[in-house]
Amino acid sequence: MFEIDPNSQSNLGDVTTLHAHLDLAVDFAASTLTGTATLELQALTRTKQVVLDTAYLAVKSASLEGADGSSATLDIDMSTVHDVYGTALRLVLPVPVDKDTRFKIIISYETTPKGGAIQFLDQEQTLGKKHPYLFTQCEEIHARSLFPCQDSPSVKISYSASIRVPKPLTALMSAISTGSVDDGDFTVFSFEQKTTIPS
Repeated sequence: MFEIDPNSQSNLGDVTTLHAHLDLAVDFAASTLTGTATLELQALTRTKQVVLDTAYLAVKSASLEGADGSSATLDIDMSTVHDVYGTALRLVLPVPVDKDTRFKIIISYETTPKGGAIQFLDQEQTLGKKHPYLFTQCEEIHARSLFPCQDSPSVKISYSASIRVPKPLTALMSAISTGSVDDGDFTVFSFEQKTTIPS
């Protein structure tokens, strides 16, 4: 950690992220996002662990998803805390993975109001004063408070997302909209960004 990027606790020399998928629900009353982050990873060396950057995230569970549909629960270690760079999320794999092996990890989590990437505004704080508003800003090292990730410009990923918001609100992202579906009092908006970008 800190060997490739002094601002990241991720084990950047061991694994790299290829794609991230976020499946999140917006809760304006609690000022949180809740759901999962699915990370498609590739081993750069033979390794038995994945270390990700987080900040002010409540991580509930993590699992390793097999190509055959199997799932293995991973132990969560968040004991390494840095005043500036947040909390390292250490996930130990059931068995070591060899170099160039691709694998997928799903992390269930919830953001907290302390996260630097997320800003909730009450309806009174908006121009129209009718609906609440949410925006995110991940620079410089705040993506780790939006989802567990390798929060370093040395890692460029594609991403997709499904964002559930209460009606009549709309979700927008720096990605191509791929549609929306009604879900009772909510709408789920889908996005895809095929161009690889830093977190």
